[in-house]
Formats: sequence, structure tokens, C-alpha cells
Amino acid sequence: MSATLEVPQVENLLDAALSAFDELGYSATPVPAIAGRAAVAVGTVYRYFPGKEELANALYRREKERLAGALFTGLDLDVPAEVAFATIWERLADFAVDHTEALCFLELHHHGAYLDAASRDLATAIDTEIAGMIHRWQERGEIRDGDPLLLHVQVFGGFVAVLRQVRMRGGPVSRAVGMSTLEPAWGLLRPN
Repeated sequence: MSATLEVPQVENLLDAALSAFDELGYSATPVPAIAGRAAVAVGTVYRYFPGKEELANALYRREKERLAGALFTGLDLDVPAEVAFATIWERLADFAVDHTEALCFLELHHHGAYLDAASRDLATAIDTEIAGMIHRWQERGEIRDGDPLLLHVQVFGGFVAVLRQVRMRGGPVSRAVGMSTLEPAWGLLRPN
């Protein structure tokens, strides 16, 4: 089979897995449920992925790369840190609206049990890039002192917690909700 015919099928399977994982959670999602959502036979899933774990890792990497691209592609780091940070936050709010299931999959699910080395390496690379950006801003005196990686986790964790609450309450994820977290997030980074 040609690669051009396989790519849409793989994307279809990844999209179906994302929908199933978002609704049911990873642990409660059997492969037949993914196949059903993709409107394919169960064997088709196994044709492209040896099992649910490999499918979940492919999905994790796709969405992690999509998120990183949305947040950082073309970002001007030479502007003041507060301006760059606000741009990142606006992009994050937009991503949360446009790709709610993906962001929830990445941030609200516990992946530790099944992430492979490639997925963990990608997550580490993105976290390292963000920590490097924070460190750069610290050197310019625009961000408070502290471990850049821990600052990143503290700041992003607030956004994730708000997203979790909105989803738990059944409310819509909106840009306004995402942007409501900008000032508190920047407050965690603002120099002492």
C-alpha cells in the first residue's frame, strides 16, 4: 500500500484514539472502541500499531509536537519577556479552544505507565526549551530567580487546573477562560 493512502488512515486512527481517550480515559479504552470510532476493523488498528500503548505514544508525540509548534513557531524572544509570555499565553488559550481534546489528553491524563523513550525524550526536549527561554529572561532580569523548569511547571499548572475545572463542570473551553489566567501566571514570574 502506498504511503499516501496510509497517512490518512493513521491520522484517522489517532483522531479516533484521541476521542476515545478523552471520553473514557486511556485505561478504560479498549482497542475495539478505537476501531469503532475510526469506522475500521480492529485488525486495521493492529496493522498500523502493535497495540494500544504504541497508538497512545504516537498520539502523544503528534499532539505534543502540535502544541509546541502552536506555542513557539515564529516566537520573537528579543521582545520583552512579558510581551513574549503574553503571546505564548494567547496561543495557549487558542490551542485550548481549537484542540481541547488534545490539550486535555496531554495534560489531564497520567501517561507515565505507557510512555516510551521517544515520547519521554520529546517531552523533556520541550520542557528543556521552555526552561532555557525562562533562563534567558532571568539573565535579562525580566523573570524572578528560581529553577526555570519548576517555574515553568508552576505557571503552566495553573492553566491546566483551570482547564480541568471547566471540563469537570461541563463548561465550554473559551479563549476568555484561558486568558483569565494570564495575569496570575505572569505574577508568578514577575521579578521580585
